[in-house]
Amino acid sequence: MFVERSAARIQLVRTLFVLACLLPTLGLAAWAVYRHSAGYVDPLLASWSRSIGLTITVDRLEHLRPAVIRLRDVALSDSRQHQVAAVAEAEVETRDGGTLLRLPRLALDASGTAALAALARSWLTEPVRFPRGGAVQVDELLWTADGSQRSLGGFRLELVVVGTDRAVRIRREPADDDELRLRAITSAEGLRLEAELTCNRGLPAELVASVSGWLPRFGSAATIRGRLQGTATEKGVAGPPPQVQWSGRGNAVVTGVELAGLAGAVGQSARGDAVLRIERLEVEQGRITAARLLLSAENGSLGRGLLERLVTVLGCRFGPGSAPLSAGSDWLNGPSIPFDEAACAVELDASGVVVEPAGLGGATLVASRRAAVLEAANARIPYERFAWFFAATTTGMLPATIPASPQALEVLSRLPLAGEAPAGRF
Repeated sequence: MFVERSAARIQLVRTLFVLACLLPTLGLAAWAVYRHSAGYVDPLLASWSRSIGLTITVDRLEHLRPAVIRLRDVALSDSRQHQVAAVAEAEVETRDGGTLLRLPRLALDASGTAALAALARSWLTEPVRFPRGGAVQVDELLWTADGSQRSLGGFRLELVVVGTDRAVRIRREPADDDELRLRAITSAEGLRLEAELTCNRGLPAELVASVSGWLPRFGSAATIRGRLQGTATEKGVAGPPPQVQWSGRGNAVVTGVELAGLAGAVGQSARGDAVLRIERLEVEQGRITAARLLLSAENGSLGRGLLERLVTVLGCRFGPGSAPLSAGSDWLNGPSIPFDEAACAVELDASGVVVEPAGLGGATLVASRRAAVLEAANARIPYERFAWFFAATTTGMLPATIPASPQALEVLSRLPLAGEAPAGRF
C-alpha cells in the first residue's frame, strides 16, 4: 500500500514538473529561437521599412522591453536600394501613433540628404503609402563633405497626421527656434504645400543646397543662416509626383563662401573666402522674380579669365589699379590678380540684372592697395546676356549661342521669362 501511494505521488510530481517547468522552458526556448529566425525578423523589418519609407537591414535584434527593440549594424536604403546611411545601432519603439526610430549617431552626405528630402516629400504627398505618423530622432548628426565630418548636434523629425492634412517638422535637440516645418493641406485647388524655415544657429550651405537642388557650391566650410517661407500647389495628386514649383520669399547670410567654388561654376578661377548676404529673395513658380545680393571678400585673387568675362559680358571696366598689369595677347596667360578688398551688389528684377559697387567708394568693385582694379558700369544687363556669364566661351570671344552650356540653361530656367521681342526684331 505504501509503495503504491509513493509511486502515485512520484508520478504526480513528474507530471507537474513537466507541465509547470519543462514545457514552459521548452516553449520559451522555442519562442526565443523563433524571435531570431527569418520568419519573425523579416516581417518585422518589412513593417518598419513601410512605416518610415526606407528599407531597413540589420545584423541582429535585441528586445529591451515591451515594444522597444534594439537593432545592431543597421543599414538604411532607398527604393532603388542605394544605401542612404549606416549606423552601428538603433532603437525602434512601436507606438499607437506610429514608429519611433532612435539613432545615437547618423552620418550624412549630399546624396543621403537629398534622399531624405525626397522621403519627407513622399510622407507629405502619399497618404496611402504612409497612413500613420512617426518620428526619427538623431542624438548627433554628422555632416560629411570633402572627406571631413562636422557635428551639427541632435535633430528630431516628426510626421504628423491630422485628418487629411499632414505635416513634417524637423527641429534641433534640445529644442530651440531653429526648425523646418512642411505642411500638406488638401483643398479644392489640389494639394497645397507650405514650407517655413528658421535657421539662426546655422547649417552647412552644401546641406541646404542638396535639399533645394539648385543652389551653387559655396564650399564645405560655408554656413547659412536665415529665414524662408514658401508655398506650392500640386494640381494632380494621383500617379507620379509632378515637379513642384515653389513660390515664396526669404533672406539669408552665407559665411565662409569659397570664391574658388563660385568661379568654378563659370569655368574660371579665384581664391579667398567671402560673405554672401541675401538681403531679398522672391521666387514665383520656381523662378527668381526679385533679389538683392551683396558679396564681399578680403585678401584673395581673381583669375584673368574671370576678370575678362566680367568686362566683356557684364560690362565692368578696368580701373586705375589695373595699369601695371601686362597687356597684349598673352594677358590671359598671366598670373591671377591679387586684391585686398572686393565688394559688389547684384540686384535683379523683372527688367534685368544690375551689378553695383557696395561700399568701396565710387564705382570700385575690386581694389588692390586702395586702387580700383575693377569698376562697375551700373548698366542693366538683359537676362540673355547675363546667362552668357555662365556659358562656355572661346578665349577672347563671347558665347555663340544661348544656352551654350548646361550652366547657362540652368540659370535661364531660374530667372523670369523674357518678354516677347517687338515686331521686326529677332
